[in-house]
Amino acid sequence: MVMRKAVAASVAAAVVATSIVSAASAAPAAKTVAAVQAQQSTFTVNGNAVAFRVVTKNGETLVSVRDLAQAIGANIAVNNGALTVTLNGHTVEVKLNAKQLTADGAAVSLKQPIQLVNGSTYIALRPFIAGLGGTVALNAGQISVSTVQLLEGAENPRFVNASTLLVSTIQEEGRTDYLVDTATGKSEVLMTSTDKSDLVVAPNGQQAIFSDNEGLLYLINLSTKAVAKLSDDNNIKPELVWSPDSGTVYFLQGDKGSVIAKIDVTSGEITKILEDKVDYKSSLNVSADGTQFVYAVTTLGKVTADSTNVDEDNVDIDFSANQIQIFSFDSTVKDGKPTQLTKGTDDKIFITSADGKNAAYVSVPNENSNAVLVAAAADGTTKNLYGAHDVLESVQYAGKLYVLAANSDTENGIYEVTASGAANQLYAVSAEVSSIVVSESGIAVVRDGSILVKNGNSWTAVTK
Repeated sequence: MVMRKAVAASVAAAVVATSIVSAASAAPAAKTVAAVQAQQSTFTVNGNAVAFRVVTKNGETLVSVRDLAQAIGANIAVNNGALTVTLNGHTVEVKLNAKQLTADGAAVSLKQPIQLVNGSTYIALRPFIAGLGGTVALNAGQISVSTVQLLEGAENPRFVNASTLLVSTIQEEGRTDYLVDTATGKSEVLMTSTDKSDLVVAPNGQQAIFSDNEGLLYLINLSTKAVAKLSDDNNIKPELVWSPDSGTVYFLQGDKGSVIAKIDVTSGEITKILEDKVDYKSSLNVSADGTQFVYAVTTLGKVTADSTNVDEDNVDIDFSANQIQIFSFDSTVKDGKPTQLTKGTDDKIFITSADGKNAAYVSVPNENSNAVLVAAAADGTTKNLYGAHDVLESVQYAGKLYVLAANSDTENGIYEVTASGAANQLYAVSAEVSSIVVSESGIAVVRDGSILVKNGNSWTAVTK
């Protein structure tokens, strides 16, 4: 389909060139620029390297309309000597020797008039592409053109591999999951659903797991998009964590997250690991060998009124009893019991663990103090790791901690923080960046609703 469109554009462009040359011959104002010579230059167009004929006029580079049309698959028509180009619902109209173009009905000024050189039409790249709804950027010295229609309102980015992100959009009727090319932003629908949990991508990037509102588990093949039920067990499974070898998934079981269990993704066999009748577990972390576990337990407020009917409006609840504490559990110890790692009453968010014994979390003491990255050791001691700036988020990957912190009112910083508390700023980003994703495949951020991926020395927006 794309090849046929490109061929059609090429044929149309050839017709356009002939038509414009004829028009130029009939009108004295449209003369070929003999003093300017065309040269070859290579740009990146929607992720592919494409050779263009270009000319330079008064320090500005103009690009062959024919070559540009072939590269982006635009439709071209000639009407009364004017060239009309359409792409993705946008229309640009140009005329030879004019110092403006018309984009979707609005006039756009040009520094250089549209040129005719050796029978081919040339135009400034950036305003022409912008009129067609695309963008032009300079990445590592290479001009990059994108005319891909980006997803709008996507969230929850997850790397499938270095070239693909999994993202989601939420509508009133449900959720749609997409696979997005990290170089171009080109997207394709993976799955639509109304009652499915977020997809959790396996480390091998080949499949993802999810559950439905009945607690049933499913696998989706990220290449074929085929979905297969993994188990008939209908206990609610609020959290899913893959093993490094993509062969096992760990989860919390029950509507209150009381049990830690695992499932073999080949056989579908479920094994309970910890059933201590402690409710409201969350933030499950598992060691690489699947024997050590770190998780949080939330204790709820206590009813202080005489009545125990909590549906009554006059029931008093003491919310000061609300606490989140972090625990570790060693499944290799016979009849072993969980160990409490924290005792403080501070709010604890973004809880992570690399080994299932020690933990890191973001402590939020109160609204007037900076949030701090804290380490909780297996012996129950805690230590502040990073608090130079207000911590907005912390993630862990491959045993390393990464922090998004508010450097100032206009700038956030992405830091790598060591176990000793040494912090190295990796990137300075906009204060609009609200979330980060770090994996072996790369780093992505969410900025004001858009998802951007680090490509070389620049950030590439892959959604809008």
